[in-house]
Amino acid sequence: MTRMFDLSGLLENGLWGYHELPSLERIVPQVEITPIASIEREGFFASKMVLSTISGTYLEAGSHILQEGKTLDQYPIERFFLPAKILRLPRQRERSRISRHLLEENAPLIVPGDALLIDTGWGVRWNTPGYVLSCPNFDNDALHWIIDQNISLLGVDVPCIESAWSESEEEAKGTMLGELFVHDILLLAPLVGLEKICSDRGELICLPLPLRGTSGAPCRAIFLER
Repeated sequence: MTRMFDLSGLLENGLWGYHELPSLERIVPQVEITPIASIEREGFFASKMVLSTISGTYLEAGSHILQEGKTLDQYPIERFFLPAKILRLPRQRERSRISRHLLEENAPLIVPGDALLIDTGWGVRWNTPGYVLSCPNFDNDALHWIIDQNISLLGVDVPCIESAWSESEEEAKGTMLGELFVHDILLLAPLVGLEKICSDRGELICLPLPLRGTSGAPCRAIFLER
């Protein structure tokens, strides 16, 4: 028997966004979904959407950080169907730092090519105050451990994997993400609902919007638990 879990957060008005981060207030738009036609007036219902490629739950490729990085449409669709493992951590506190040791002591058996999904417990805080600025982050050494596992995709339930984005470490911004993308590891973030899955293994389907020439796109991420 297969159980399916939707790991994607809803796109809606008033959604959290990276416009909350210092210096990004005027760059990243807030999500806006506005009706442009109604059945009563025009005979059909449709809406206009204002969002970025990093709105809601999204999939990100190397060109997000790297000048010569891949755009998402350069990947074959097979790359979005992957065996997946879930690494469950004790529920992390606000602004906690996730270490290599914490990952090592909680890791399942990871096979090269897997998608690795990390459950910090932050997914239950989706769209609540402090969701972006107070989320747990990963130490540099923790990210190096993740890269050493030779995974195809990293999925996390936090909106920022490195603290530099939410603090004032200007020179450090993007360095951890860059290392991830140099190794051709896709980033899927932020996820919800990982705590509902009983097994630590299954299959991941993450289908981004088919956009040409963008570093990423909002996506629907589904976990299949056999």
